[in-house]
Amino acid sequence: MPQLAAWRVATPLPHALECVLSFLAAELGDAVGASPALLVRQAYASAVVRFVNGMVDARQHGVYARSIAAIASEIGLPGWFVELRHAATHEDLPSLEILREASREVWFSQ
Repeated sequence: MPQLAAWRVATPLPHALECVLSFLAAELGDAVGASPALLVRQAYASAVVRFVNGMVDARQHGVYARSIAAIASEIGLPGWFVELRHAATHEDLPSLEILREASREVWFSQ
């Protein structure tokens, strides 16, 4: 993780590596247990939002914006990730358990 953080200072990282760094930072804060639960939830939620947005935005072409759900379905991104992104962005933060599950899913689904 320190190498990625150092690399990010020197140059913009590709989306995939930015996501890796975001999820690793959230998981590290969670594992250490020193951070308040709200901060850990915010870190995971931010990582999920950035992950989904980055995956979808790259395929957003044309004059009119397509729905995130439609693009996610085309690329095989589970619908519950889109719902989780929506909740984290527009509603109350999802629970820590659900955010942890999303993080695990990102690592093991690739």
